Amino acid sequence: MLNNKVSKAVRLAIAFGAASTAAFSSSSFAAEEGAEQVERIQVTGSRIKRTDMETTVPITVIGRSDIVQMGALNVADVLNQTPVAIAGSDQSNSSFSTSGVGLNTTSLRNLGESRTLVLVNGRRFVSGVSPSSGYAVDLNAIPASMIERIEILKSASSAIYGTDAVAGVVNIITRDNVEGVEFNAQTGISAESDREKYTVNVTAGNSWNTGNVTVAIGYDDDKGLKSSDRDFSRFDEAILLDDDGNEYVDKVYSSFPPQGRVGSYNGDGTPYTGLAGGEAFNRASFRQLVTPLERKYAAFNIKQDINDDVHYFAEVNWNSSKTYDSTIEPTPFSTDDVFLPSRGGVGGISMSNPMVPELLRQNLLADGLTMDDNIPALVRRMVEFGARSTDLERDTIRIATGIDWEINDAWALNTYVSWGKTDQRQDSGGQVNIERAAQAFDVIENADGELQCANDLAVLQGCVPLNLFGAGSVSQEAVDYVKVPAKTAGQSEQFIFSASLVGELPIELPGGTIGVALGAEHRLESGFYNPGDLAQTGASSTNKSLPTNGSYTSDDFYVETILPVLDNLEVDLAARYSDHEIVGGETTWNAGIQYSPIDTLKLRASAATAIRTPNIADLFGGRGETFATVTDPCSGVTASDTGNVAQNCLSIPEVAARVAATGSFQLTQIEAQSTGGFVGGNEEVKSETADTYSLGVVWQVTDEFSLTVDYYDISVEDAISTTSRTTVLNRCFDVSSSEFDPSCSGNALRDKNGALVEVNSGTGNENNIETSGIDIELAYKLDTDVGTFGANLLWNHLRQYDITGIESGETIEYAGQVYTPDNRANLNLNYGFEDFNFSWRMRYWDRSVDSVDGGNFNYTDFTPLVEYNEFPSVVYHDISGTYSFSDSTDVTLTIRNLFDKQPPVANQSSSSGGTGINTVSEAYDVTGQYFQLSFTTKF
Repeated sequence: MLNNKVSKAVRLAIAFGAASTAAFSSSSFAAEEGAEQVERIQVTGSRIKRTDMETTVPITVIGRSDIVQMGALNVADVLNQTPVAIAGSDQSNSSFSTSGVGLNTTSLRNLGESRTLVLVNGRRFVSGVSPSSGYAVDLNAIPASMIERIEILKSASSAIYGTDAVAGVVNIITRDNVEGVEFNAQTGISAESDREKYTVNVTAGNSWNTGNVTVAIGYDDDKGLKSSDRDFSRFDEAILLDDDGNEYVDKVYSSFPPQGRVGSYNGDGTPYTGLAGGEAFNRASFRQLVTPLERKYAAFNIKQDINDDVHYFAEVNWNSSKTYDSTIEPTPFSTDDVFLPSRGGVGGISMSNPMVPELLRQNLLADGLTMDDNIPALVRRMVEFGARSTDLERDTIRIATGIDWEINDAWALNTYVSWGKTDQRQDSGGQVNIERAAQAFDVIENADGELQCANDLAVLQGCVPLNLFGAGSVSQEAVDYVKVPAKTAGQSEQFIFSASLVGELPIELPGGTIGVALGAEHRLESGFYNPGDLAQTGASSTNKSLPTNGSYTSDDFYVETILPVLDNLEVDLAARYSDHEIVGGETTWNAGIQYSPIDTLKLRASAATAIRTPNIADLFGGRGETFATVTDPCSGVTASDTGNVAQNCLSIPEVAARVAATGSFQLTQIEAQSTGGFVGGNEEVKSETADTYSLGVVWQVTDEFSLTVDYYDISVEDAISTTSRTTVLNRCFDVSSSEFDPSCSGNALRDKNGALVEVNSGTGNENNIETSGIDIELAYKLDTDVGTFGANLLWNHLRQYDITGIESGETIEYAGQVYTPDNRANLNLNYGFEDFNFSWRMRYWDRSVDSVDGGNFNYTDFTPLVEYNEFPSVVYHDISGTYSFSDSTDVTLTIRNLFDKQPPVANQSSSSGGTGINTVSEAYDVTGQYFQLSFTTKF
């Protein structure tokens, strides 16, 4: 099947890891010589074994030499630096989250980690993400020491692999050729003498006449960074305007100070002067720039021939990833949290409460309050409770085992069963029990003139007054009574049974026999996530959060064929029917063609449909409380207004009464900003569908130089996302009066004055996404008397990345924004001579903007940014050198970010900057110049 010089070139590229860096060692040359031998192999994107390494869809290969030369401890370190992938979650952009902290995931084409299917040896891997928040493989769970290569299928492939393969497929191929014991130790440190990394791993293997085995165990420790460790993240920052209207960066402090604040007064009654008086609070001093991550892992692969026709395999992965000492600033607390109206709270801290300082009381009386009033909201940074901390541990285990039966020379039956589970345990500190806080605010003077809690039962339980009026005013006894540990637990579980019959039909075409694969797959996904008890009841200082629990099955049936129409013309076809328990049946298909007019040139084209069925979070995600701004469609309505929205608003008695009394339905600022509600999963959500196309050419220009160019186009319809609460209201009210439900199917609740107090929402099919671009790969290798030279270029040019809201019809063109720059490229230069190998890697991120639609603003007049909306182009340089002392021992020195390039500013004014890091970690390096030393020996 098209076994020509182009195919040989691709085989050599894989042998060298030529899609990225290549280390020119004796073993690589041996692989090159072996590539001349033609045998049938399985290539990512097909279940049919073939003689041709190249397929109708583009594949980029990252070789093991890349991982070694980069000193990568984690698969994500390599994968997310390729021009076709971007981090979904990393140790910086997840540092401010709770359930997602410490994750390392990937997103092809920036279409989202849930639209990127990650396989290990062609088989699905269990999700490592909390079932309440999404679905993705945590790359922490796959040890780099076990990886032979990574194949990135840059096209939709749902017909071959099933749901989620919308943007493409990442197939991680593990090693099965290790002989003896390989010991590796690495250490790293930044030029700032921090972010220490350590790893020790042992990989061992053995082969015999009828099989082989590979085992790996290891330990990694990445110490991470605090935001205070770097100048660019040491303080919260925002963009302001000077007197001439020029933008500049300045520090921003929290208005929740440690001494407490009531309006314009400190908790003790003195005037609050903020930054001018040194009374503001720097949140960044507690935040994490890079989350610390500790990993322990073990992996085991075995292949064994039972007889000449039956072959057994098994794969076992175990990983334990732990984040530790990950903190954010102490809880920002308001007395309104205790008396929240949306939760039925009434009352407050009375002006006559004996904890209220006399100076504060007199100032508030002078401002017009009376002794019968409650003091306005007291806001305070709860520093006595310590930083909010997240200690999270994920344990992932995955077992895959199966039998391959060669029925005869033409047919084989491949079967396997896999089971995987990720357990997540989390301890969070620094939170406040608001039920106990209410008791600790209710204070009286006892007979001895001392303050005590008014409720006798609360006193028996340890209640002491919680005095927030002043710096250091909270006693340790009050902390012990009110502080609450928050423990959460979650689990993702996956079970798969798959069987496929692969072979050749007794039909001969001019190019050869017809290859066929057909099979069936049963998949069960389940998961749960339980927030802490107090979070579920709303008794914690965090937003109320309900548990997640759900499962679903999918039964898939598929067929694939390769039609060798001519010696130089091949057609690939595939189709799959997926019967999802919740959303029903879907059919997807792939069609591709490749043609070689001459031995050195190959033309290819493909078209495919793909789906992403909703996951546990989409369907069953427990609802979490939100107070984000929501727009009431009834706002401003008058009695004379016409149209569906106005008439439906006026049909609500409370709204009509307010209009009759005041002339229009005008909300106060407090009413407009106090609409609570919940957001979560939705069992009515449908599958996403996608249409994808690609056109490409592979040209072996000379024996040393090859060129690959591919155009791609991906259109996603009914993309799943969280439906905004404003959209929920607009859809509810913009209907005829006969169809109108004032409660919006139970999702909207109003008070006696007609103001919204609760609006709920969930996931829905909200957007259409269009993206297209061009991938270019160049590979060059030159052998000389003074060594071997190599160069590889990977370049992605993005033509389009548009998101259109189904509800509004509005299209936003995101191409050129920082997550979707017009151009990304990697250039890798290599040199090898005898026992020495050197590589120079350059990573290019094009100039871009923070926001294409005015989604950022300065803190002076709140208009969109201009100067600081622009990010310059950035080139990062990494170098590494390996010296082999013998056939069994080598040392590698790697310097990343050689010239210590500092990241562009993306702070609180920006729309893309990560909280607490003041830049975009998906695009820019946050650590700075970094040195890493690796020692490997084999015996």
